[in-house]
Amino acid sequence: MKRASLSAMAVAILSFTLVHATKADASAWTMPKGKGQLLITGVYSHSDRGFDADGKTTDIPDYDKQELYLLGEYGVTDDLTLIAAPSFRHVGIQGNGDDTTGLGYTEVGARYRMAGGVHWVGSLQATARIPGARRRDALAQVGSTDAEYDVRALGGASFSLGHLPGFVNLEGGYRVREGDPPNEFRADATLGIRPAKRVLLYTLWSNSWSDGAGRGVFKAYRYHNAFLNAAYDLSDRWSLQVGGLATVGGKNALRERGATGGVWFRF
Repeated sequence: MKRASLSAMAVAILSFTLVHATKADASAWTMPKGKGQLLITGVYSHSDRGFDADGKTTDIPDYDKQELYLLGEYGVTDDLTLIAAPSFRHVGIQGNGDDTTGLGYTEVGARYRMAGGVHWVGSLQATARIPGARRRDALAQVGSTDAEYDVRALGGASFSLGHLPGFVNLEGGYRVREGDPPNEFRADATLGIRPAKRVLLYTLWSNSWSDGAGRGVFKAYRYHNAFLNAAYDLSDRWSLQVGGLATVGGKNALRERGATGGVWFRF
């Protein structure tokens, strides 16, 4: 295997949908047997406008979210990777005192490599999401009530742009949500490239659509988030990550603007 391809596959394994950061999504690549990684990611987002039922922006009470995620992955075999991702979240709403601080969702599951070659891989992933502090906000990205179950197909490919290694990762899935919120369709795409040996630049487009409306306050919704991130390798084991996020479209959803930062450890 070419060195550039190896490097591209390595950066793909380390490139995650830190995204509206409510989930522990990873690339289609599995971890090698006996290898693992831990990612600690902090996310701050603010929303003083939202998207109404027609997809138009409208004034809403100011929302602030601070979230902390710990994502752990471990390769049981070369084809099977276990996933565990607890989180901590604070949600504050200006003016009404309806603030929540506590555990967010904890996600556990596995990813299995179904097929692959030198430059590509196809996988299936299934996870269960256990709720922590619960909220019944009508706006998407905030409400969290009961357990959720996420199943998705993932595909990744590595490439070289001149002498620069890069990768693309595509995901599509369906999330079953217990209780009143509607189920969700999900689709994510990530593109990354290394302009220098220690530097990874990657962008993510994350999309969620409700499967109709839920019960009670939960209406049909959609939202589309864009992320731009950079990571710097301090060593073979440690990396630092920084980035920004923005909700670029939606319906019955927050219009978020924010930043992310994280530390990655490989073992």
